[in-house]
Amino acid sequence: MARRQTTGYDILAVGAHPDDVEHCIGASLLKWSRAGRRIMILHMTGGEMGTHGTKALRRREALAAAEALGCDVDFLGLRDTEVFFNPQTRNRFIRALRRYRPRLVLSQHYDFPRMHPDHEQTGLIVRNAFRPARFKAIRTPPHGPHWVEQVFYYLLPPTLKPSFVIDVTDVMDAWHVAAEKYASQLHHIPGYYDRILRFKREAGAHIGVEFGEAFHCEVPINATASDILTF
Repeated sequence: MARRQTTGYDILAVGAHPDDVEHCIGASLLKWSRAGRRIMILHMTGGEMGTHGTKALRRREALAAAEALGCDVDFLGLRDTEVFFNPQTRNRFIRALRRYRPRLVLSQHYDFPRMHPDHEQTGLIVRNAFRPARFKAIRTPPHGPHWVEQVFYYLLPPTLKPSFVIDVTDVMDAWHVAAEKYASQLHHIPGYYDRILRFKREAGAHIGVEFGEAFHCEVPINATASDILTF
């Protein structure tokens, strides 16, 4: 584990495996970190069941990628390919929420059957944990209840229209540097890098830019007039 602080994060970005967060929404995290936001990346597993790279190697890659993005990083410790939503994993994630105390949580979407099942289960855990994290009756000493202001989902199924897209065209060069830290994945899985870029181009097309990262929110976003008038 490598983190500079233990509580009071602006953003908790959650992914099933090392590289999920950084490759899917790393450019957005880069923009937020450059704007002074405190960000924790939480990997649910160590990616130990992947075809390429060992658990130790992927951990080293995760540390390097997080540093390149200006984020902190931690691991929840679930077993790769065995991520399931149940009361035990929900409560384990609640404990993490209460430890990091983020304002915003980012998670893989919970309904994308063609993706790795760990992705969907991660989304289900997050979706079913952020509200109970407020409940005093769920005890996680030494950390007390925490209210998450908002949850945004990424890695969206094609049938789901994004709630918003972040233009990341201007930080793609820096994102490439961070993405390359996961050499075990980028250079050994055929077509993987091209698929990542295709997702970003498709997201950017929604708002008329070259590269974007798409997010979905299940409830209305509390936005100020200045937010809306930036287009």
